[in-house]
Amino acid sequence: MSGVQFQLGHKDHRVVQDFLERGPDGVGAIMLPAKQARLGSEAAAAAAALGVEVLFDPMTERLVAPGYTVTGLGYHSDDPYDVDLLSRDPAARTRLLQGVLGAHPDFVTAVTPPHFYVSDERSADLNLSLVSDMRTMTELLVRPIVTVSANYAFKHAVQLAVEYSELGVSQVELRLSPLGGENVGLRKFRHVMSVLDAFRAAGIVTTLGWSGNVGQVAVAMGHADSYSVGVTDHEKVDWSATVSRQRRDYQDRIDGVEKQGHPGRARVYLPGIAMTVAHTTAERLLGHTDIRLRLGCRRGECAETINGPLRDARRHYLHARAGEMADLLAQPAVSWRTHAVRQRLQQALALRRRINNSYNTGEAPLATRTLESILDSMATGGAAQSA
Repeated sequence: MSGVQFQLGHKDHRVVQDFLERGPDGVGAIMLPAKQARLGSEAAAAAAALGVEVLFDPMTERLVAPGYTVTGLGYHSDDPYDVDLLSRDPAARTRLLQGVLGAHPDFVTAVTPPHFYVSDERSADLNLSLVSDMRTMTELLVRPIVTVSANYAFKHAVQLAVEYSELGVSQVELRLSPLGGENVGLRKFRHVMSVLDAFRAAGIVTTLGWSGNVGQVAVAMGHADSYSVGVTDHEKVDWSATVSRQRRDYQDRIDGVEKQGHPGRARVYLPGIAMTVAHTTAERLLGHTDIRLRLGCRRGECAETINGPLRDARRHYLHARAGEMADLLAQPAVSWRTHAVRQRLQQALALRRRINNSYNTGEAPLATRTLESILDSMATGGAAQSA
């Protein structure tokens, strides 16, 4: 699979359908989460016509705590799943596998087994068992999602990769937790690249899931085959924070605590600073006439107006991210791709610093840590040796 993978949210199906029907380059797959899969048939048809993979995420790693349900699907449970029970009870695993397999829409191009957060050997073994058993239940390609503690992955990457390879797995999506966003240090960035190298060395086509700039750079440097994001979101993974928030929200509903505020507008990706920001921040920055040409987008309908990213943040995000990946894949060698992405991120970092110094009076500064880590690693020759 070549190209960026987009994970669809509950408002994304029509905009993704419209985008794919226009034949863009740079898209490798779309993924439909369990709750939204039934809405995705037309987006899936558009993807199939373009040769784009269509995937399903059962979201089972969220079902270990109250507050997230998959009502109406075959593996729905009124109570959270007990990972220890699943580890020791083959019958319980079989029921879960049958329910997840039955929930896959007919239009998917691969099967995603149920998956749970990996933090130790026992949870790693549970996920391997689920993958192994699912392979006996379907003739479709089985493509696991591995949501794994970054620390565990750093220590056991080679073992994990070999074990998945020995099961016959040829493709995997790795979601390292926590990872992504704007607070990735140099040491962590290098460790992530080494984890990806272990999976690719085992002959597994590897997608770095929910990873934003880190994922795009991993592809450019030859450490990953693709990366995934949402549509203006899912640029980072933090399983522990997500489940803690899920528990808290559930308890608030039980206690009758009303949520404060209201859902915000979609965040806005500004290619010039390689950053997705709040809508109000994007409005403020694009309001500076002397830098807005450097911030904005010249692709698709955004070419017609400086304020293109603000008009439809989702449409803009799709063509901006896909366009960046298409540009990257058009380069004939890893060294060229690495040079191109380094140049783009150097310009983005310089513009972030300029904004912080001259345009952000009274506002929180734009974070620079992740870009600094990426560029410092590139400066020391961090491209994959085997690419």
